[in-house]
Amino acid sequence: MRRMLLPTTVLAAATAVTLTASLASGNAAGSKANTVAAKLVGKWTRTVIQADVTKSGGYGVQGGSKFTLTVKKSGAAVVASPSIGPPFTGKIVAAGGSRVHINIGTPGTNVWTWRVSGGALTFTKVKDSEPDRVAVFEGVWKRQ
Repeated sequence: MRRMLLPTTVLAAATAVTLTASLASGNAAGSKANTVAAKLVGKWTRTVIQADVTKSGGYGVQGGSKFTLTVKKSGAAVVASPSIGPPFTGKIVAAGGSRVHINIGTPGTNVWTWRVSGGALTFTKVKDSEPDRVAVFEGVWKRQ
């Protein structure tokens, strides 16, 4: 009499084989999952103007405030400005292609596109309901 493998047994075996193959080839899912594109890494500055604040509906950011954004390869990020007090820390998370989630400041679901040209980084909001984050991030940042 033949024994049938239960579907969960087959799935577990397939998962184990896939994980073993990934580890052996150096392509484990976690090895690159927590990194951002090399072009995003570095120190960037931007001055928020009053039009940015008005357009976003921001209320905790003042026009004329200079911000510094520091992004590490891991996606760990810090945004700071003398006008807002202590820096905000968080993470920029790759979301496929030229999209990211900016998980800094007030928690919430968001999606942004980005591009780097020369020494300029441009963030464009796709979806973000936090007006102060939009006021600060949407626009052109200059590499330092």
